[in-house]
Amino acid sequence: MKKNLLLSLTTGVLLSLAFPPLKFGFLAYIALVPLFFLLEDKNYKESIRWGFLTGLFINLGTLYWISWVTVPGAIAAILYLPIFVIIYSLLHTFIRLRLGEKYLYLCVPFLWTGVEYLRALGVLGFPWCSLAYTQSYYLSLIQYVSFSSVYGVSFWVATINVVILSLLRNLADLKKIILYFAILITLFIIPWIYGKIVVPNDENVPEEKIRVALIQGNIDPYLKWDDAFLESNLQIYEEMTRKAAEAKPQLIIWPETAVPDYLRVSNLYLTKLRTLLSELEIPLITGAPDFRYLNDETYETYNAAFLLRPNSGSFDAYHKIHLVPFGERVPFTEALPFLKDLLESLEMGEGNFSAGHQVISFRVPVNFDQIDSGENTNQRSYINVPVIICFESLFPEMSRNFIQAGADILVIITNDAWFKKSAAPFHHAQIAVFRAIENHVSIARCANTGVSMFIDPYGRTQQSSRIFEKAILVDDILLKRDTTFFTKYGNVFTIAITLLNIAPLIAALFFPRKHGEHTSQEPTISIM
Repeated sequence: MKKNLLLSLTTGVLLSLAFPPLKFGFLAYIALVPLFFLLEDKNYKESIRWGFLTGLFINLGTLYWISWVTVPGAIAAILYLPIFVIIYSLLHTFIRLRLGEKYLYLCVPFLWTGVEYLRALGVLGFPWCSLAYTQSYYLSLIQYVSFSSVYGVSFWVATINVVILSLLRNLADLKKIILYFAILITLFIIPWIYGKIVVPNDENVPEEKIRVALIQGNIDPYLKWDDAFLESNLQIYEEMTRKAAEAKPQLIIWPETAVPDYLRVSNLYLTKLRTLLSELEIPLITGAPDFRYLNDETYETYNAAFLLRPNSGSFDAYHKIHLVPFGERVPFTEALPFLKDLLESLEMGEGNFSAGHQVISFRVPVNFDQIDSGENTNQRSYINVPVIICFESLFPEMSRNFIQAGADILVIITNDAWFKKSAAPFHHAQIAVFRAIENHVSIARCANTGVSMFIDPYGRTQQSSRIFEKAILVDDILLKRDTTFFTKYGNVFTIAITLLNIAPLIAALFFPRKHGEHTSQEPTISIM
């Protein structure tokens, strides 16, 4: 019992330490090994128990801050997310008992990646703890996500864990030690070489750029919704925007809900912003709530992004599509309305936004002649700028859909103030690195309290802010020039990996090893 508990806890601790902001991503290479040892002699009932406990340790170590944001979200995470570790544990045990360990460990990377992909699907999708995100600081090792998406890195990390387990199981066999070390070196050197080849030197970077300013207002997320603070909030952003305008940006970005009012009917903000932008002659993207009337008595509200152009009375709006479950909206309330009534009666603080349905790319007017540095031959009068909001940046396919709709750069706006001074704002920011590499697109990420940052198409951070301070970041960022395999074809790698799990599951179901057949206890992978 104590040994099992220690193994379960070790996996949880190692994975928790491997994620940003700590740069201990290498711990992920051994984090699954204790779980593998834990499951080596378990039946199905025991796999459920220890799978749940391991999942609980992992999520407590990486998602402890959820309770600061939303109580129902924390409860949902505790009860829901460990289910996927249970699913993996059951599949692991099923294949071990039916086919034996020799075949089990060939299947492990496929099983783990498939379960991760499953966890990201649907309205309850939550891929925050994907193994790949432990590797966000190791840019030379993850460039292949432009083909495989983030799940290719999860597959790679799971494979490394299997090889290390095999090495530990064969410390008395010199030949096998050499073999597994050779496999490990190959697993690192191939992606490293590819990364060094793909990432261009600075002198070879094309000169098609746009100058962007990010305004990190550092506004208290509770204070800004106070009607008495509306003018003060506007004054802060106006002063910072005027300061940023001195650098002659061609686009200014404010964070998620920087405007704490319904912008389309806010006389205060709409009038002031139109005057400001006409004076500065710079377009603005900002977050703000929005609404749409369904009839004379009912309406829907949205978490939205707006594009306001200088000298224009019109504006464009994007409504956030993927809402935070139990944070911005209670899932399944249409089918089960009592859920919302129950949570409201308990005053648990969930939001009530409606989900948007349309992928939109803002058409931002620009004057390329305004850039002082470099030679710019682009004669267009506008660029395409999709905006994704906060939680949406966790989903590779969502970013891809926006890029496909037309994108020269990608903007992420967020309000990570709810996370306080935890690991979450840094973890959330590093996730954007994968979205940049997957699509070879520059990212301008604007956060209310940080981390605001510029990321180039290869995941390199050009500038970044500290958290919980006012900041103005201005940079010339590259326009998108090429289309990656992932942008063009999507998650074909991940879907293929997931579907390949069908073969061993069918084999285990219909062609199990004969009763009493000897099965080696070592997870031999020399047949790979």
